[in-house]
Amino acid sequence: MPPIRTPSPAKLSPQSQALVDQFHLEDIVSHLLRRAHFMAEERFNTAFAGESITPRQKAALIVVSQHPGLTQNALAGHLFMDRNTVAEMVKRLCASGMLVRTSAKSDQRAYQLYLGNEGAELLERVLPRDAEVERKLLERLPDEYRPLFLKCLKLIVSPEEA
Repeated sequence: MPPIRTPSPAKLSPQSQALVDQFHLEDIVSHLLRRAHFMAEERFNTAFAGESITPRQKAALIVVSQHPGLTQNALAGHLFMDRNTVAEMVKRLCASGMLVRTSAKSDQRAYQLYLGNEGAELLERVLPRDAEVERKLLERLPDEYRPLFLKCLKLIVSPEEA
């Protein structure tokens, strides 16, 4: 049996080591956005503990409520989510009575979505508290920075110019 070799520690080139030495995780946009996302999810989960809803499901219910009869594909576009993920979410929301799915009259392969009774009742309960959750997410920012912060986030997520 050959002897087990212990790997020796790797060493970076001087150029790479200089970049590593200058790297500050607390200044990395993607890291900060991820942390902010986790904070937003935690605030949502705390505020709506006991409710059977996720932030994406809440968004789906709101979009369907705003656009009754839209298709699953259109919902995916509104949510900026892939169609397969939305199809699974819609399946669960329909099973729980949150959404109602019917075959589209113009295309039997497509489904139209409507808010179900359970979804309407859930929105009635959570929407009044939702504004407070959103307010708390921004409470560390001075009032005058909040519109600029939202504008910057919208610029980051907007489609790039072709």
